[in-house]
Amino acid sequence: MLEELLSPDAVAKTAADFQAWVMANVLTLASLQQLVVIAGVLVVASVLSRKLAGWSDGKALAWKARNLSLLASRIHLSSREIFFLLLAPLLLWFATAVTTAAKSPNAILNGGASLVTAWAVIRLGSSLIKSRFWSKALALSMWTIAALNIVGWLDPTLEVLGAAVITFGEHKLSLLTMIKGAAILALLLWLAGLTSEGVERMLWRSNLSPSQKVLFHKISKIVLITLAIVMGLNVVGIDFTALAVFSGALGIGIGFGLQKVFANLMSGFILLMDKSIKPGDVISVGDTYGWVNSLGARCVSILTRDGKEHLIPNEILITQPVENWTYTDDKVRIHIPIGVSYNSDVPLVKKLLLDVAHQHPRILQDPEPACLIKGFGDNSVDFELRVWIEDAINGIGNVRSGVYEEVWKAFKVHNIVVPFPQRDLNFNMEQMIALIRMIKDNV
Repeated sequence: MLEELLSPDAVAKTAADFQAWVMANVLTLASLQQLVVIAGVLVVASVLSRKLAGWSDGKALAWKARNLSLLASRIHLSSREIFFLLLAPLLLWFATAVTTAAKSPNAILNGGASLVTAWAVIRLGSSLIKSRFWSKALALSMWTIAALNIVGWLDPTLEVLGAAVITFGEHKLSLLTMIKGAAILALLLWLAGLTSEGVERMLWRSNLSPSQKVLFHKISKIVLITLAIVMGLNVVGIDFTALAVFSGALGIGIGFGLQKVFANLMSGFILLMDKSIKPGDVISVGDTYGWVNSLGARCVSILTRDGKEHLIPNEILITQPVENWTYTDDKVRIHIPIGVSYNSDVPLVKKLLLDVAHQHPRILQDPEPACLIKGFGDNSVDFELRVWIEDAINGIGNVRSGVYEEVWKAFKVHNIVVPFPQRDLNFNMEQMIALIRMIKDNV
């Protein structure tokens, strides 16, 4: 069938018929007049829609007050495009009615009005879909079918697509079946996405922990997408038993090539199941310190105080030590070392350090701050102030900085000295004189 349609004689006959149709229906004075009318109507509709869009944008607040923009708020189209989609079909059908009343030829004008009306209805309806990609794809597909039907080419097009067959061994697949399968697969994927969003909203309203919500949402999304793909391929008529050997070999190749990817994927499920790391936890991995922003299938997003977002592979969080500062309790103890000179009053230093800790707004009073003497250093008596906070997510370095600033002020008031390193150098004068004489003799 396809060979007959694509034979040189058939192609030549089709081209000749098309040329004759163009000469008889398009390249005539009446046809050109109708095309000029269509172009003029579209220009007028574009100008009017721009004017009305400017007026409507100024009245947006009043519309919202009267709840007249509720539907428009759900349509992700500009006000100018909405007005154009409304005005263009109306003006074209008005022009068609005028030419009909004047008994003038209007076949092209009537077809143009039908095409523009179909596009307006389809575009406005599909714009209710949130995803712009799916909205435009659906609108283009539906309008193509409507346009072919209006001009009377739908049945011949379907016949040609059905005759174009691709052979895979014993299996034959037509282009029409592939297009239908792609359309059904796209619809199923879209429905799977909507269902996944509904499941996510239901989970976040439940009493489950954050990690369990993320885990169940990811599992449900994977299951829904897998079902959509399997059902779409089933509609096309692909026999899965014929793909068993190929899929097994492909699976082995993917297994070797994507070991790290699957390791990170499984590690992510383990993290979600054992709840060792949850969104909002303050953790430290290697040199990275911050709070967990999100848990992904491949990595964990850690947001630092610098505003940098580190993506740590899940496998690292499983195989390497991780400090989780808020795993079982939000309270965190901070160690603040401070050294003073040996001439200082030790009891007074301890009192000043504890007073500063008690006055800091972020330091907890239960457990109470503690001040210990850690040892006698080379140049100072070494103290350590130990304090507790419960908001590590707001930073730890700023707590240390605030404490050091107040301690410095208190030491200045009470003349307590913070020492600096000192070194003693001992010289043997006789050896130095002998060394100088030796240098002079050699010179």
